[in-house]
Amino acid sequence: MRHLLVLLPVVLFAACGTSDAPCGPANCGGCCSASGECVSGAANDACGTAGLACSVCSPQQACMSKRCEASSTVEMDAGIPDAGNPIVAQPETWTWAPIAGSACGNGAETGVGVNVTTRTQDVLIYLQGGGACWNTLTCGVGAATNIDTGYDAADFAAEGTLNGGPFQRATVNNPFKDMSFVFVPYCTGDVHSGDKVTTYPPFSAAGYTLPEKTVHHKGARNMALIIDRLRDTFPNAQRIFISGSSAGAYGAQFNFPALKAAFPNAEVHSYADCGQMVNPSGTLLTEWVTSWNMQAPADCVGCTTDFTKFPKWLNDTYPQSRFGLLAFTQDNTLRQFFSYSPADFETQTRALLSSAYDGEANARYFVVGGNSHTMLGSFFTQQGPGTLSLRDWTAGFVAGDATWTNEKP
Repeated sequence: MRHLLVLLPVVLFAACGTSDAPCGPANCGGCCSASGECVSGAANDACGTAGLACSVCSPQQACMSKRCEASSTVEMDAGIPDAGNPIVAQPETWTWAPIAGSACGNGAETGVGVNVTTRTQDVLIYLQGGGACWNTLTCGVGAATNIDTGYDAADFAAEGTLNGGPFQRATVNNPFKDMSFVFVPYCTGDVHSGDKVTTYPPFSAAGYTLPEKTVHHKGARNMALIIDRLRDTFPNAQRIFISGSSAGAYGAQFNFPALKAAFPNAEVHSYADCGQMVNPSGTLLTEWVTSWNMQAPADCVGCTTDFTKFPKWLNDTYPQSRFGLLAFTQDNTLRQFFSYSPADFETQTRALLSSAYDGEANARYFVVGGNSHTMLGSFFTQQGPGTLSLRDWTAGFVAGDATWTNEKP
C-alpha cells in the first residue's frame, strides 16, 4: 500500500555560483530565476513562485525533476531525456516507454505504458499496486512486488490489468472508455512515494535468516519523471483522473499535488481504490517515512505524523477537484499492513470517513462491508451497500453530477 504524502527530497540545495552554461540542472542544484541565474532552494521552498521557474515546482513540490524552464536554452541532466519530448504511440494501442533516470527496487530502469486516443482530451492515469516494504523482513520475504526483478517492457507485454476494468474501450457503459490511458508500474515498495536508497541490515528472527538488502525506494522520483513526459504527451488535456489500486491508491493521492502543478489548466481528480489513509498502528508511520524518505507538502501541517490529515488537506487545497474513495470496511490486506484486527481497522476506516469525507463538497466514498481488497477488477459487477453499483457511482464521479453520493453500510 503506497506512500504517505507527496514525497520530495529533504536534501537542501545550495546555490552553485557562476557558470558560462545556461542555468539548468547540470549546473544548478536549486532553481533558475527568470533571468537565468541559479538561486538556492530547499525541498520545501516555493520554487514555482516569485519569478522562479522549474517545471513541476509549486509550493507543494520543489524542483523534484530539476527541469528548469527560465529560458529556451536550459540544459537537462545528463542521461535524462528532454521532458519536452512526448511519448509517441499508435492510437488506441498499448505502448511501453522507458523512462531514463527511473529505478525499481533493484536499481534497474523502468517505464510507463500509454494507450492514447483522439476521442477526447481526457486522461486516466492508473498506478499499479502490490504491497510495500520498510525493513529487512518485509523487503526480504516478498511483501512488495517487483522490487527484486524490476518491471520492464517484457513485464508490460504480459500485464493482464490492461485488458479489464476501466481500460475496456468496447464496453459502452464504461465512463472512462473515451479517455487516453496511462499505466504506471509498481516496483519500488514505497507506495509510489519514496526517494531514498535504503540498505537494511541482516535479520535473523521469527524463523528467518536474511542478508543485508539494499532497496531503491524511488517511487516519488519515478512519478516526477513520468509526469514530466505526460505533460508533453497530453499538452491539451482537459480532464485528468489519477487512480490506482491498493499501493497505487495511496500513490494516486500522494502524487496528486505534483500532477495538478504540472497541469494547471486541466481538471485533475483522484479516484482511489482501497487506499483509505488511516493511521497505522504503533510506530509504523514513522518507519515508513524514515525508510522511504516520504515528505508532506509544506503547508500540510502534521501530515507526516497523522496520515488522516492528508485527504482532508487535499479536499481543502483543491476545492475544484473531486476525490473519490473506494473501500471495504475490514479490508484484510490493508488491515494486515496497518497491523490492526478486522474490527479495529473498520473503526479506523469509519473515523476517517467522518473526518475527511462527510460534509465535504468535493469528496465522496463508496464503501462496502467485508474484508475483500480492491474493486476495479470487478468494475462492472461490484455492487454497493444499497442499490447503486460501482459503475454507476463512478459515472457520477466522472461527470460530477448528483448521482455521486456517499455510500456505506
